[in-house]
Amino acid sequence: MTQTIIDNPEFRGMLKIVIEEKIPFCNLLGVKLDSFDPDSPSLGIEMREQLLGNFAQGMLHGGVIASVLDSVAGFAILLKMAQQSPQDDVLSQIREFGKMSTIDLRIDYLQPGRGKYFIAGAEVTRLGKRVANVLMDLRNEKGDRIATGAAAFMLHGRA
Repeated sequence: MTQTIIDNPEFRGMLKIVIEEKIPFCNLLGVKLDSFDPDSPSLGIEMREQLLGNFAQGMLHGGVIASVLDSVAGFAILLKMAQQSPQDDVLSQIREFGKMSTIDLRIDYLQPGRGKYFIAGAEVTRLGKRVANVLMDLRNEKGDRIATGAAAFMLHGRA
């Protein structure tokens, strides 16, 4: 079995550092990479007081939900790009992350964001030359679906 760039520990380590530490807002939210599976990528966040929107009810802020779903969508696209058209080296593959931007984001809030830990997953439904489309999902540690989302990303400089 041949190793893909996604299986490369250097790629995974660099991507983890970029998302968890180098992107200031993801770092502020406490985003942690969970699954590197390009068909089922996920990341998670722990509930903290700073992330509450309704402090009396203990509910996750809607802006945090939207941000986490936007982040998992970008992560999913990067993994799908690495799977379908891998770059020659790890650094070039990581740089692809900086060449994309959200052009449309829709969030459906299905129930209050209550929980101790939240898992965001995504599925890339289309990866074109210029635009990628993604469906996202946020659940709490019990598996309750908190929100769903759909996004479109511009892929700048994709061949």
